[in-house]
Amino acid sequence: MTTMPQKNVWEIFMEECPNVAEAYLKLSKEIAVHGGLDEKTRCLILVGIFSTTRDPIALRHYIGLATKAGATKKEIEAAALLAFNTGVTNAELSIPLISELLKK
Repeated sequence: MTTMPQKNVWEIFMEECPNVAEAYLKLSKEIAVHGGLDEKTRCLILVGIFSTTRDPIALRHYIGLATKAGATKKEIEAAALLAFNTGVTNAELSIPLISELLKK
């Protein structure tokens, strides 16, 4: 018996709510082009935000994008550690995820 690869939450969301997903992607694109931030800085800020909200799915996504944008593991960890300003438990989720995704 073969198992089908599981879809990630974003794929399911896009299938179930395509118009909302499209609107979200358009809004995200407009926010990105509106500001004066380069992609690396934008992704590092989002790592900090999603470390604070303890969202592992978004964290995985933005850790990957930050890496692609040229951020080092140390820079990504520094962004995640900013969550300590809002409470220790917020950042403690991020560091293991960063270690898992960026094994070096």
